[in-house]
Amino acid sequence: MARAHVEFIQAQAVPWTQGYPGGQRDDVESKVLSHDPDSGAATVILRYPAGWRRDRPEVFGCDEEFFVLDGALTINGQRYRPHSYGYFPAGYPRQGAISEAGAVLLTFFEGPAETAKPGQGFRIDGGLVPLIDTLAMPWAPVTHDPKVPVGLMTKTLRIDPDTKERTWMNARLPGGVRDGFLGAQEYHPVVEEVFLLAGDLFLERGVLQAGGYFWRPPPIKHGPFGTRAGLMMIARTKGGPLVNHWTEEKYPFTFTPPHKVDLPPELQAYGAKPYAGMTVY
Repeated sequence: MARAHVEFIQAQAVPWTQGYPGGQRDDVESKVLSHDPDSGAATVILRYPAGWRRDRPEVFGCDEEFFVLDGALTINGQRYRPHSYGYFPAGYPRQGAISEAGAVLLTFFEGPAETAKPGQGFRIDGGLVPLIDTLAMPWAPVTHDPKVPVGLMTKTLRIDPDTKERTWMNARLPGGVRDGFLGAQEYHPVVEEVFLLAGDLFLERGVLQAGGYFWRPPPIKHGPFGTRAGLMMIARTKGGPLVNHWTEEKYPFTFTPPHKVDLPPELQAYGAKPYAGMTVY
């Protein structure tokens, strides 16, 4: 059983629960946005309370990838502030961690978040990213595909040396399309996963606000898309590199799309109606 299609859910609408289900962090709060019941992999938002700390060495038996949404967390003496990014392969040692004032992290676990022996499964060349301050990175224009809408900017955070799976950020200024615009739809041979950090994103299934999330399996067609407020997001592929395929047929864009989400049973109660709030998390 593969991870279910989640398109889309506003993280704000998902309630906090104590601990990470099936994991070791029973002293944090979590929101599970998507989950693979077979592998144990999951995408979650973790909220570390003020004063949270780990004074003992700790390693996980799965890869852990994270992006700081709010607050700060110090791991191995390195301070992860808002919009800091890290990728720890399975078995990577954490000598200690602390969050003085609390922190909120978007976290991607590639398996059960269970402790393991130091070095277990750790790939020396496996894409370890100890710390990236994404706020200090320059934006670059997307140039690999001439069919990508003009004005889309990107920051590459990680490319897996083995699978070529990729994690990156995108941003776009407001405007660029209007109601009735005709554009091709795109689809990919890999999973595309997105969390909207700021702005809005108008898709054929509805309107994502900041905090909107989707896990889109291949080869689901989507688009064209637009934004009124501009947007910034973090995205990942699973199963290989991002490859764009485009339909020959053109489809109309609208700023008033119907709300037609595709959600697993455990999320349906939180995404059946458009989200009307404005809180970010």
